[in-house]
Amino acid sequence: MEDTKDYSEDLSQDLPTKKRFEVYKLIEVEVKAHVSDFEGVKKKLSEIGAERIGEEHQEDTYFNAPHKDFAKTDEALRIREIQEGDTKKIVLTYKGAKLDGRSKTREEIEVDVLDSEKMAVILEKIGFKAAAAVKKDRINYAFKDSTVSLDDVQGIGKFVEIEKQAPEGENFKDALDEIFRIYKQIGIEEGFERRSYLELLEIK
Repeated sequence: MEDTKDYSEDLSQDLPTKKRFEVYKLIEVEVKAHVSDFEGVKKKLSEIGAERIGEEHQEDTYFNAPHKDFAKTDEALRIREIQEGDTKKIVLTYKGAKLDGRSKTREEIEVDVLDSEKMAVILEKIGFKAAAAVKKDRINYAFKDSTVSLDDVQGIGKFVEIEKQAPEGENFKDALDEIFRIYKQIGIEEGFERRSYLELLEIK
């Protein structure tokens, strides 16, 4: 007997909706500052009780879109390869435009990737073009619910970056104020930089 049941309604219940995807969106509340060296910063981090949690080498490949210029829209799309000891992780990240005038706070969406080369080919097949690369060595510390990173970026120098995450739609002012309090605790009150490492490399 021919099956004449309409399964479209049943199938639609299993499809991911926009609302379900939005659960995974986060706001990356982030401030970075240029420093001349890390020794004084490491000492201050130890004094306030920050925990050193690891070192890694990062290589980022940034892509531009076929339908708009990310340099003009202040967005970013990158493939990041993270090498920590013998462990390698690859992450595809989209970053939205900056949301305020004090920091690099922006929407961030990430997904793990198994193969960076194949991911790059997929992006290129749909019109995205590799635009630039950023390489850096990073030392990470945990302090309360913030991550403090000491970044030695090839071509532009040393930076301290403090980051917290907040759910999309929440007021991130308190998180931003807390980041600046941490900077004050570790003796940094100047040298703040809103431009991304990619932007800084492009003006070298």
